Amino acid sequence: MTATHDGVAPELIDAMVRLRPGGMTWRRTFPGRPSQVPEARRFVRFLLADSPFGRDAEQVVAELAANAVRHTASGRPYGTFVVEVVRKPETTRVTVYDSGQGAVPAVTHPALLGEGGRGLPLVIALASQVGCQGSRSHGHAVWAQFTGERLPAPPSA
Repeated sequence: MTATHDGVAPELIDAMVRLRPGGMTWRRTFPGRPSQVPEARRFVRFLLADSPFGRDAEQVVAELAANAVRHTASGRPYGTFVVEVVRKPETTRVTVYDSGQGAVPAVTHPALLGEGGRGLPLVIALASQVGCQGSRSHGHAVWAQFTGERLPAPPSA
């Protein structure tokens, strides 16, 4: 077995997913600060360590969490964002819930040398499906789903 996190080896996660017909769901709330985006990424990395979608899902969550903190009330004092991971035998879905007050997430055309505007196009490129639900007043749930065949992620050094 490999290293564990909170006492659960990544190999056991796959076994647990296969025990239940509906898969498994995990949710975690993070303080709405930029420093928490890497923590959200680590959360997903742990849960999907043995998944062929793990690295892509990790990158997607980092982009969506950064957008939530940067563009919504999640980034205000005492703001939060929530990361949800739904893992089933054939699909994986990650969702980031924000606290609202921002614009509806939309793909923009970034300036060639600009620093912003590349997150959602990257999310769309990595995921099989992407969607957004919610409202400016109550918050958004931006999700990305991963399905189909993928090569297993190479082992970490």
